[in-house]
Amino acid sequence: MANRRLRYGKGKGSIEITGTQKELLEQGIRDVAPLTLHIIESELDNRVEYARKHWIVRGDRPVESPSGKRRVIKQESKRSIDKFETGIRIISGGNQIEGFFSNVAPYAYKIRAASYSKREDGSDSTVPEGKLVAQRTMWFPAASSVDKLVSKLADAYIKEQKKVR
Repeated sequence: MANRRLRYGKGKGSIEITGTQKELLEQGIRDVAPLTLHIIESELDNRVEYARKHWIVRGDRPVESPSGKRRVIKQESKRSIDKFETGIRIISGGNQIEGFFSNVAPYAYKIRAASYSKREDGSDSTVPEGKLVAQRTMWFPAASSVDKLVSKLADAYIKEQKKVR
């Protein structure tokens, strides 16, 4: 679980697990459910990679005055594209684990695509104009792949249970 957060509980009542306790719990999870953990970690990596690929960065903004004169306003990116984090959450009294990913920039969920929006590589945005970037690059792709993920996790659970016998 390199560079992943480990938390116990959900919401404001959750706690961050660090240090030796984190290492101990990570190893315990790996021993008990290695396939499940591998699938969750792979899925998190894929989702963050997709979101980063389609995330827009602030750049030069073209402006047209009422008289028709055009100019460009230089804008500097605050680099919300670099503020993704992932983690594993232990929930239900330690009986379940779940993966999570988010963009921790405080303004990340308010970013809307504009007609001039560009991705980090300079290509045009894949997010429709006026739509929320986080919703289109994080939530919608995650929601659309839930069935496949559930199937993978079910298969992993069955394989892990066969090993226990």
